[in-house]
Amino acid sequence: MAHQLTSITGIVIPASWDTSGAILGSAIVTFDEDIVTVADTRAGRLLLQHLRKTVTVRGTLTTGTGSKTIEVLDFHLSNPGDAA
Repeated sequence: MAHQLTSITGIVIPASWDTSGAILGSAIVTFDEDIVTVADTRAGRLLLQHLRKTVTVRGTLTTGTGSKTIEVLDFHLSNPGDAA
């Protein structure tokens, strides 16, 4: 697994649910259609308040076989045309 400090821009989407359908976790879909799972951290949980909004996230990206996860350090709402 590789770890890299980076920033990504994309749309926050739901990614995991409990048995009653409540959203537990999120992911970010980037504009090149990459899906990055958001790690369950305090900052990552704050992203749940911004579902379907465009954000720029800074954090540690971990890549594994066929999956990417970001441990969010901070984020800000952004517009699709903003520079990352």
